[in-house]
Amino acid sequence: MLDRITALGRLLPQAIGMDIDRSAIKAVQLSGSPGDYALEHVGYHRLPEGVISGGEVADPELLAAEIRSFWESHSFRGRSVFLGVANEQVVVRFVSFPRMEPSELAGALSFQAQDYIPIPLEEAILDHVVLGPSPENPEEDRVLLVAARREMVLRFSAAVRSGGLRPVGVDVKALCLLRSVLPASFFDDEGDVVLLDVGSELSNLLVAGGGRPSLVRFLPVGVEDFVRRVSETADLPADQAEKLVFEPGVGLGGCLRRPPPEPEEETEELPDPALIYDVRRGLEEASRALAEEVQRSAEYHQAQPGAREVSLVVLSGEAGLIPGITDHLSELLGLPVRPANPLARISANRSNVPDEQLRAMEPVLAVALGLAMEDGG
Repeated sequence: MLDRITALGRLLPQAIGMDIDRSAIKAVQLSGSPGDYALEHVGYHRLPEGVISGGEVADPELLAAEIRSFWESHSFRGRSVFLGVANEQVVVRFVSFPRMEPSELAGALSFQAQDYIPIPLEEAILDHVVLGPSPENPEEDRVLLVAARREMVLRFSAAVRSGGLRPVGVDVKALCLLRSVLPASFFDDEGDVVLLDVGSELSNLLVAGGGRPSLVRFLPVGVEDFVRRVSETADLPADQAEKLVFEPGVGLGGCLRRPPPEPEEETEELPDPALIYDVRRGLEEASRALAEEVQRSAEYHQAQPGAREVSLVVLSGEAGLIPGITDHLSELLGLPVRPANPLARISANRSNVPDEQLRAMEPVLAVALGLAMEDGG
């Protein structure tokens, strides 16, 4: 049974990082240690509709069956996996406490956590980590407090166990991004950074300053919103809309122009200009919705005592595969938006996936890699 949720650390070195969301299972196994990781194996498995919903397990039996099928087609060493969670049953709070010994702090939190966590403590799994002196009062410590509803975590771990694996710990997906995609140059005085992982139905957002988290949010925006907007604006079935969302030359990279009243004769090589226009319009609408959520989070962060202005956004997740999205979000936010580079933490690729294909997969592996890395990686 998993009896704690990990905050900024790990329960078992070299466990397989397994990121499960609505669209797919993504898993990676590393060897080595921070600064000298080797990638040993990578797995990706699409999930059918109805397995995961809202970041929670909707059909445990189907998830277990999908995990068994996934595992049989791969050659991971061992069966110990480290899971990530991100949904409405996870709460992350930043609180200040008088400086005290670790045992005293644990006792104080056990009495006062209910003041910060909207989950009954008897129904919650808790963890915390001391981040350092509080910006408001140097004599107090800033504490990251994490809580997850026990039933949600156990439902996840039970399905994974039924699939033949051994869950050894659980981490908040947003916190994993600190290990896998936080740019090292932003540990110093270059401003604070937003780490944004846009998954299939939800986005994980973390604001970090000085290498430490200062805000964590789960945003109700995902790639499925991009697909839905394109489907509506272009009047297309969802499967066709999804293909066009990721199609080079049709996305956000070019200049959006209204099609002429009488389009030129189409060829097999050139898509219908009117269709391109509608697809881009849908992508722009979804991008604006995402940018507004990021902007609100950045403004909230910057209003906190001791916070610096956000000077960079690092994008990962499925949205990182949408052509032109980083430049477009940069225009909307008025900030540099950079694609995440979690493979920069990997010294050698000894996996089943060649380098070129691995680079293409890089954005969607950010959480799984963070789960597989030790704290400080």
